[in-house]
Amino acid sequence: MNESHSAFVGEIPGNYEKYLGPLIFREYAEDLANRIIAPSGGLVLETAAGTGMATRPIRDSIPDDVRIVATDLNADMLNVAKSKFRNDENIEFQTANALELPFEESSFDAVACQFSIMFFPDKLVALQECARVLKPGGRFHFNIWDSFEHNHFIRTVNREITACLPENPPDFFNTPYGYFDIDIIKNLLFEAGFADIEISVMPRTSTADEARQVALGYVLGSPVRLHIEKCDPESLHGIVDHVEQAVGEEFGFKPSSAKMQAIVFTAHLPVEENQ
Repeated sequence: MNESHSAFVGEIPGNYEKYLGPLIFREYAEDLANRIIAPSGGLVLETAAGTGMATRPIRDSIPDDVRIVATDLNADMLNVAKSKFRNDENIEFQTANALELPFEESSFDAVACQFSIMFFPDKLVALQECARVLKPGGRFHFNIWDSFEHNHFIRTVNREITACLPENPPDFFNTPYGYFDIDIIKNLLFEAGFADIEISVMPRTSTADEARQVALGYVLGSPVRLHIEKCDPESLHGIVDHVEQAVGEEFGFKPSSAKMQAIVFTAHLPVEENQ
C-alpha cells in the first residue's frame, strides 16, 4: 500500500473517528453489517477494519456465538477499534496485510471490508485472498465511494485544499474517491473467483452540526494532514479555517449538509459441484 495512503498515525486516527465517523461512515457501516449472514458458531473476517467503524455494527448485528476476526495493517487504527469492545465480545484483533491474509483456505463464512478496496495496491490479489479464505457459498461484502461528483463535501474540501497548496497539492483524496468503475470491479471479482454479484448504489445525505467539523475531519483526520505539515506546517490551521468557510458558504454553517454516495457489493463464492 502506498505509504502516504496508509499513514493514519499519531492524532489522525482519533480525528478520523471523531469527525468522519458520524459524518460519512456510520450509516454505511450499519448497512454493511446488516448484510452479513453467518451460521451459529460461524466465523466472520473483516479486512482493513481501521478504527472499527464497521466492526462495532457487525458485532451488534450477528449472533454472539459468531466469532469475528478484525484485521488491519495499521496498528494505530486497530488500537482505536479495540477500545470499542469488551474482552468478552467474541472478537479477535490482528494486524494483517489484506494482500497476504494469514489464514487457511476456506476458513470464514463471510468477509467484510468497508471503504478500503480503493487503497489496495494490487486489488486483484486482495480479492483473490478474500476468495481463498472464504468457505464455498460464503459472501464477500464491501463498499466503495462513488466519484467526487456524487460526494459533495469532499469535492469542495479537495478543491479548497488544492487552492491553498497550488504548487504541491495533496493527491490523497483521489484514491478513495477515484475507484468507482462498476464494470472494472465486477470483472476483477469474476477473475478472483466470485459469482452472482449484487450491487447497490446508495445516495445519502451527510450532515454535521457545523461546518468546522467537516473541515477538522477531512484535514486533521486524514493523511492530508501529514502532507500539509511537510509542505507548509504553519498553514495547517489556516487551511482548516479556509475549508470551514468554503463548506459553510456552500452547504451551511450550522448545520452543514451535503450529498454523499457509495456503491455496495456482495459477491458470492460458488459452491463446488461435488459438494
